[in-house]
Amino acid sequence: MERYRTWLTAAASCALLSVLASCGDDYGNSAPILPYTGDGANPTGLIQASDGNFYGTTSNGGKYAQGAFFRVTPAGAEELLYSFGSSPSDGTNPEGVIQGTDGNFYGVTGAGGMGACNSGCGIAFKLTAAGAETVLYYWTGAADGTSPNDLIQGSDGNFYGAAAYGGVTGGSCGPGGCGVLFKLTPSGTESVLHAFTGGTADGGVAGYVTQGSDGNFYGNTLYGGSADKGTIFKVTPAGVETVLYSFAGGNDGAIPQTPLIQGSDGNFYGTTPFGGTLSNGVAFRATPTGAETVLHAFTGTSSDGAAPGIALIQASDGNFYGATTAGASPSCYGGCGAVFKMTSAGATSALYLFASGGGGVPPNPSGLIQGSDGNFYGTTSQGGQYGFGTLFRLTPAGVATVLYTFGTNNNSPP
Repeated sequence: MERYRTWLTAAASCALLSVLASCGDDYGNSAPILPYTGDGANPTGLIQASDGNFYGTTSNGGKYAQGAFFRVTPAGAEELLYSFGSSPSDGTNPEGVIQGTDGNFYGVTGAGGMGACNSGCGIAFKLTAAGAETVLYYWTGAADGTSPNDLIQGSDGNFYGAAAYGGVTGGSCGPGGCGVLFKLTPSGTESVLHAFTGGTADGGVAGYVTQGSDGNFYGNTLYGGSADKGTIFKVTPAGVETVLYSFAGGNDGAIPQTPLIQGSDGNFYGTTPFGGTLSNGVAFRATPTGAETVLHAFTGTSSDGAAPGIALIQASDGNFYGATTAGASPSCYGGCGAVFKMTSAGATSALYLFASGGGGVPPNPSGLIQGSDGNFYGTTSQGGQYGFGTLFRLTPAGVATVLYTFGTNNNSPP
């Protein structure tokens, strides 16, 4: 969900990265010069696959400067497996990948494909570990939605996700639509489970979804709800939606932008980059019935940072880990962000502070993962030696190592 980065994060990145001729965002500002690289640029997702290697995507770079699918070994050796944008029907700017039960990799792109949107409406794809791609579905930008977010694989073997826009047009969301929750079969048949309508009774601009232990789908919208500051929702496999909680935009948080996770206690945990007692964002817990509790209000200091912008994970020690995209280290304009640890009671401490230089800033919204070795792994969307992001390892004690720096293998345009 790279296109939903906060203004603060965009400003921090632009001030920091002199390697870029210009900085841009998804609000119409000028875009950075995108490289044609042999390894991708600006990573957007990371998983550890069944073979022990790390796989992920970059939103830019690759042979066609439209994003790439890569593999990195635990020792830091990188291989570009696929470059997006090879044909007009291919997607561009991938959002991330998951490994399906069949061993292949599945994901979506936020743009490209054959839909009627200005830059394409996005596609769903399958990739083998060798890098052979199959386009499963391309969004049209109409009732089926547009700009899909990351996929999950449901307990029934189908894939589920949310498209941020499209669906029902008009009303509170205008002609762009409020987004949809969709189901996609492994063979590429898409159906809409719920079309969001916005307004006070429903959310608008659909975010991510996760499947709860009860089989229902839970997620958030950036806007809509009673205060137009976002919602937490539940959708049954039959498509019946319930708004569980509407953010008020005050101490409870505002505009949730990251996936929910279900903790070992059955409750859902997440973050908002805005709101809280100091307006630096919050980490919260929500019960399956929608009772929300703020666990931590971020301070913007070196103890925790500001604007939590990635999904939380619950690690093997039972604690929650995440990262902020601003605050903490003063070496970046607005702060470089931090990786933090939070107990289930909300006690929060910084595990690692990002800083300007070769380590990469800010941490990527796709989140951290805990590797099979117990260490944490993640990506930074920018920064590093060449300004195009890094893949890092972080021990539970907070010792960071950059395993790979994107932009190492630069190519000329095809």
